[in-house]
Formats: sequence, C-alpha cells, structure tokens
Amino acid sequence: MPQTAWGPVNITQGNSAFFTAEFYDANGLLTIPSGANVQISYINTSNVSTVDTISLALTNSFFTGTWSTALASLGLATWNLFATGNSTAQQTGQIRVIEIIKSL
Repeated sequence: MPQTAWGPVNITQGNSAFFTAEFYDANGLLTIPSGANVQISYINTSNVSTVDTISLALTNSFFTGTWSTALASLGLATWNLFATGNSTAQQTGQIRVIEIIKSL
C-alpha cells in the first residue's frame, strides 16, 4: 500500500526526511537487490520543477538515505522508491514541506 493512503508526511522546511526500506519478493521472503534509490519530485526555491535521486546505502538488509528539504519550496514533494534494475516504483509517497510560524 502506498504511503499516500495515509496522506502526506509534514516536514518543516530546512529539515530532512530519512528513508528506510526493505524489499520482499512475491512470496513475502526478504530479498536484497543490488541497490536502491529514492526519486523525489518537488518545486525548488527558484520555482523550478526538480527531481532529486538519492542513492540508498545498504546496512544489513535495510537500505537507508536522507533527503534535505533546504532547497524545496513549501508544498508537496512526491517520492518513489526503486530497486536497481526495476523501472516500476516499489513504494510511493508524499512529503508536505511546511513552515512553522513562530508566535511573538
């Protein structure tokens, strides 16, 4: 089930999203692809549509990586998780980049 079924995850602009992924085959057995990445589509602070590709590092059976929202405008960023060699996303989701307004 895509993460979007629960709605976007809010992250304050300037903070980072940490991704952790494990992969399973059709039988529910753990499988470790040769690599993985997350592609994140968003509008940057120059108002230009941008796609960042984050290569995930393998530790034991988990692939992990971090994406900074520092260059993202306020709004939605859509991410797609891919195993190396597979053009179909294994998971999708959204991040809502927000701004916290401090009261005086």
